[in-house]
Amino acid sequence: MAVPTVFISSTFYDLKYAREALKRFVTDLGYSPVLSEEGTVFYDPKVSAAESCLRQVVNADILVLLIGGRFGHEVPNTGESVTNGEFQAAVEKQIPVFALVEQGTYNDYQLYRVNADKPAVIEQMLFPNADSPKIFEFIESVQGRAANNALVAFSSAADIERYLRNQWASMMHGYLTKDATEAEVVDTLEVLKEVNERVEVIAEQILRTVGTSEDRLYVKLLQDMLQSSVVADLRFMGGKPTPGVILKTSTLEECALGLGISFGVKDQWDEGEDAISANGEVSPTRLARLEKQYANLTRRLSDTLSSYGVAIKDLLDYESKIAGDVTA
Repeated sequence: MAVPTVFISSTFYDLKYAREALKRFVTDLGYSPVLSEEGTVFYDPKVSAAESCLRQVVNADILVLLIGGRFGHEVPNTGESVTNGEFQAAVEKQIPVFALVEQGTYNDYQLYRVNADKPAVIEQMLFPNADSPKIFEFIESVQGRAANNALVAFSSAADIERYLRNQWASMMHGYLTKDATEAEVVDTLEVLKEVNERVEVIAEQILRTVGTSEDRLYVKLLQDMLQSSVVADLRFMGGKPTPGVILKTSTLEECALGLGISFGVKDQWDEGEDAISANGEVSPTRLARLEKQYANLTRRLSDTLSSYGVAIKDLLDYESKIAGDVTA
């Protein structure tokens, strides 16, 4: 009988005991834990150890993310930690992520947030529970997503177990409730499911056989955008950002102005308050976070564009073409 596979993602040495406790907890529930140090990850000799871990993530049913005070090893040529890469891989595959952060590291993050708009101050600060500010940027990237972005602090292995037990029980209850409701209209749903599956297959076939490489690239760029909360905020303010609009601007403010949005920084809001309004008012803390997320999004879109060998000008020409097709 198949059992759920749980990938445990974290740095190793600083969270060794938490990982061991989590392994026992997952095993006791009858699930199958996957840990890099346990030999349950296949290390392909043709690729790096980091790449092997990323490949294994996509085969998991659940990812448990533990964020501690160490940045850890980087994925080659990315500047991101292996843990960050594992999280990104899970999100892209829409794998449920249950993320937790050490309480001490989370306390340091709160201090970092308060001073996020003061880079000179950040450079002088020493954080006792974090060896790199990149950890805080990772935390922001987790919380900044439009979905799959819950993050809970923990002080002990018992905290982790309590949180996961409650979350997984709620998830199971949701599935059972959903099944009970669907049973009343099962015939209709089966028909709709079959139709939907056929439509998806046809759409994929059309994209492969009729759609161009530019079409496939644009779909990938849109998927990257939908995972970023900065795009959601721009839309909340009335903007309609596109991949081309984002890539042709170097800063968030420049992009916003191009979309007809003028930021009004509200210094009188409480220090550290993370707030935004539909008319463009934004707290200093929220603006600093959005600027970092925008820079990360721009880099991600640019990397995707480069991997397809397409220039920004070509992308803008493509957007002009599809805009003309829509209005024609």
